[in-house]
Amino acid sequence: MILLSFPEPVYTPTPAKSWMKKDERSHRFYVYVLKLDSGRFYVGQTRKLRERMAEHREGRTISTAGGNPKLRYFEVLPTRQDAMRREHEIKRLARYDNRELRKMICIFHDLISEMDLD
Repeated sequence: MILLSFPEPVYTPTPAKSWMKKDERSHRFYVYVLKLDSGRFYVGQTRKLRERMAEHREGRTISTAGGNPKLRYFEVLPTRQDAMRREHEIKRLARYDNRELRKMICIFHDLISEMDLD
């Protein structure tokens, strides 16, 4: 049996036009992973992580409403395009290699626990 492999289509992020003006003033974008009570992961990206987390907690985001979302992982990136590209990568990981995503989150938590914030 011959297996054919086709190249993965290249993901080209295209931010919404409504974001572009505010994005010009920002040099920090976040990609984040939430874990819901159901065990499912939600992956997103934003310019303002605290505000976005409040939206999730208050049920103003349909995908996470009622799921008691908990922040499990985040990264900081310099541009919206970089954040969108990384979001796409992590979403693929969540869909196709959940074990690797969990490993990534564990490593992140281990690093955070080693930080001395005093």
